[in-house]
Amino acid sequence: MDKRCWLPVCVILLMELQVSSQEIVGFTRGKVILPCRYNAMPTKEVNIFWRYKDDRNVYNIVSGKADLADQDRQFRDRTRIFPEEWANGNFSLLLTDLKDSDSGSYSCFIPTVNFIHQVKLFVQEKPTPEPEVGPKSSSVSIRGQNLSPFLFLLLSPTLHFL
Repeated sequence: MDKRCWLPVCVILLMELQVSSQEIVGFTRGKVILPCRYNAMPTKEVNIFWRYKDDRNVYNIVSGKADLADQDRQFRDRTRIFPEEWANGNFSLLLTDLKDSDSGSYSCFIPTVNFIHQVKLFVQEKPTPEPEVGPKSSSVSIRGQNLSPFLFLLLSPTLHFL
């Protein structure tokens, strides 16, 4: 080994960093799941670190337990992890009560396997449905022909012809 190599730097250089990314759209006041999956992950004593814009603490899992002591104020009482899914390699994060300020880059870092999953979140206003065009009618029509004036003839118990 090269004697000029400083140990932590050498370890990082020797390990291959695995990075994946995706984009997610969420709606203001709604909720969204930020995905993070790593299938070959041992779940005992697992450490997972969710970060916003690389430096703000969203959620920590330390030694297999949630550690929210240093969670950024922006995310307090709005995050959830699914421990029952860890055995499946699913370390996704639920973020609720979305705000415009939540838009940005999130990362899920698993240090033991040198894995980073990046999620770009776009929070936008929920689109309003288009209003229906034209009057609402309960009349019966066939190929655009209104049959309402003739329904009384069909439904009349007795029909008199003059």
